[in-house]
Amino acid sequence: MIPMLVEKAARGIIEEGKHIGKEREAEEMAKMLRETKNSGMEEVWRCCAYLYTLESFLYKTLNAAMRLVGDKEQEKVWRSKICTLGPFCLLLWDDPFNTKLTTKKTLYRGATLTKEQIDAYTIMAKGKKAYGSFQAYTSCSRNRDKAEEFGNTLFIME
Repeated sequence: MIPMLVEKAARGIIEEGKHIGKEREAEEMAKMLRETKNSGMEEVWRCCAYLYTLESFLYKTLNAAMRLVGDKEQEKVWRSKICTLGPFCLLLWDDPFNTKLTTKKTLYRGATLTKEQIDAYTIMAKGKKAYGSFQAYTSCSRNRDKAEEFGNTLFIME
C-alpha cells in the first residue's frame, strides 16, 4: 500500500509542478520521494516532512489549496487538487511516530490577516474554551524574531 501511495504522491507533485512551470523542481522532489517507497512508513514520512519544509512550490500550492477547503465559492478549485496533492497529504498527515511531547515548547507563526480576522481571533482568545485551527499545514518557528518577519500578526502557541 505504501509504495502505491508514494508513486501517486510523486506523480501528483510532478503534475502540480508542470502546471506552474516548476517541472524540474517537481521531478527532483518526486525522485527523492520515490527513493523511500520501499523503506517503510517512517522514512516515507520523514521524506514528506522534509519536502514540505523546503522553500518550494509544493508547500505553497498545498497550503493555498487547503485554505480553500470549506469555501463554497472555491470548492471546485480545492477539489481539483485532491487527485494530485491528496496522496502526499495523506503520507504527510499520517505521522507514524505518534510520540507525545515531553517538554514544553513555544512555537511562533507570523501571518498576514485582515482587520476582521484579527478581530475574530482577539474575541476567540478571550474565551477560555474557544479555540481555532489552521486550515492548512502551517509552518512555525521556535524563533520568535524569525516569525515576526512575516505578516502583521504573531500567533504564539504554547
